[in-house]
Amino acid sequence: MESSSPATPILEVATVTKRFGGFTAVDDVSFRIQEGEFFTLVGPSGSGKTTLLRMLVGMEKPTSGELRLRGRVINDLPPNQRPTCMVFQSLALFPHLSVGRNVEFPLEIRGQRSGERRTRAWELLKLLHLDPNRYYDKNIAQCSGGERQRVALARALAYDPEILFFDEPLSALDARLRKTLQKELKDLQRGTGKTFCYVTHSLEEAMVMSDRVAILRSGLIEQIGRPDEIYSSPKNAFVAEFMGEVNLLPVVGTGDATATWDTGRKTLALALPAPLPAGAAKKLLIRPESLRFLRADETAGNTLPVRILNQFSLGSRLQYHVEVAPGCTLTVERLREERVTGDTALLGWDLGDSQLLDA
Repeated sequence: MESSSPATPILEVATVTKRFGGFTAVDDVSFRIQEGEFFTLVGPSGSGKTTLLRMLVGMEKPTSGELRLRGRVINDLPPNQRPTCMVFQSLALFPHLSVGRNVEFPLEIRGQRSGERRTRAWELLKLLHLDPNRYYDKNIAQCSGGERQRVALARALAYDPEILFFDEPLSALDARLRKTLQKELKDLQRGTGKTFCYVTHSLEEAMVMSDRVAILRSGLIEQIGRPDEIYSSPKNAFVAEFMGEVNLLPVVGTGDATATWDTGRKTLALALPAPLPAGAAKKLLIRPESLRFLRADETAGNTLPVRILNQFSLGSRLQYHVEVAPGCTLTVERLREERVTGDTALLGWDLGDSQLLDA
């Protein structure tokens, strides 16, 4: 459940549930989206994010709960009567129309005159970095994937919606183009001041573009917050793992701020960032960048002798896979200038760089 906000949201989802027969796709979900916000729904396949998006745009009706646009309940309002627009994964452009005519299509449906439609299309093509002198009369089939993506965005903006919804529109593009369009989408959202609601399974897209992120699992929202907040303070082990590379150590409390960690071959004693009752089981979260290799004269909250198994280059950083005990490994990431040599090392971390989580 999301905490209340003093600002009036542009869109509010209030205890919404969606069932298909005996299957619950979205389960009692609540959140608010503020005007001018880039809000992203992210989660693995089957988490309910696409079903939730289809309800927000009017393609599905909630089984229970309310959808409110500026305070007005819109559960039964069809998509063509909502001041919103959707950019689909398939883009849904008209192959028989030129770029300009594709952009103008929603304005033509509204009955705008030809001259007004053309003027608006030229403005939007410029905004999306498509020179209208080159692209207005160009056939859609002659456009690249990135160009078609920009045309779809221009067409969505032509309608001048209050909210733009996106259903994984970058998933079919190559990695380099995807990174370019992620930044352009965020720049576009900031430049226009529009409210964007984006659905993706890609953590990278959510982290790069979003003001806030909602992480879904099995129809439930696990956590909502700014990307940096969720990364640094995940609510549970699922969120921690979803937000990137992580070390999660199963620990059992001993009655104070210490615990035991059963590695499978031996049991290690660890200091904890907070007390844990005797017998209580938790996961100890340590991000790879929080682990460091220690010199002989250095100390840390916890220290472990390890054997270095592999080293991988990540550009400016190096990633190490180290063995704590036979069959039990940890992942370490350090800057390239902190390269470690040899087959063994002393690994350590500060207590403040670890966190106890529920499974």
